[in-house]
Amino acid sequence: MSLTDSLKKEYCFCPLKGKTKNEVLTNLIADFSSAYGLDKEQENKVLDAVLKRESLGSTGLEHGIAIPHAKVDFIHEPVVALAVGENEIDFSASDGKPTQVYFLVLGSDEHPSEHVQVLSQIAQISRNSTLLRMIRSAKNRDDLIAIFF
Repeated sequence: MSLTDSLKKEYCFCPLKGKTKNEVLTNLIADFSSAYGLDKEQENKVLDAVLKRESLGSTGLEHGIAIPHAKVDFIHEPVVALAVGENEIDFSASDGKPTQVYFLVLGSDEHPSEHVQVLSQIAQISRNSTLLRMIRSAKNRDDLIAIFF
């Protein structure tokens, strides 16, 4: 499964509100849940799973990108949401720099190799300075969508 199969226009959010890691994650998951059609209980399970994963170690990469991710039993194939935050925040990134670009990756234990494949493709994006510049410069959802679709 590729990133382009997992990322849909309706899962792109810009600007994402939040001034802390928890606010950003909560808002990103709420936006995704609404677009995906999750109920409040499922939304809470996603948030709990993502926060549990973050407690093991930050998913903040270098160059202002984070890949919060988790596996939940009600999402059967990898799905990706992309957001650009209105603020740069401390996400405990590996390079110590603030984060503004978020790829939320959700999947299940049914397809672990596909989940890892999507994560790997996002990590490749983190090394593409031109693409990152374009993503960060998005001022609204339409700008963000134009980059990938």
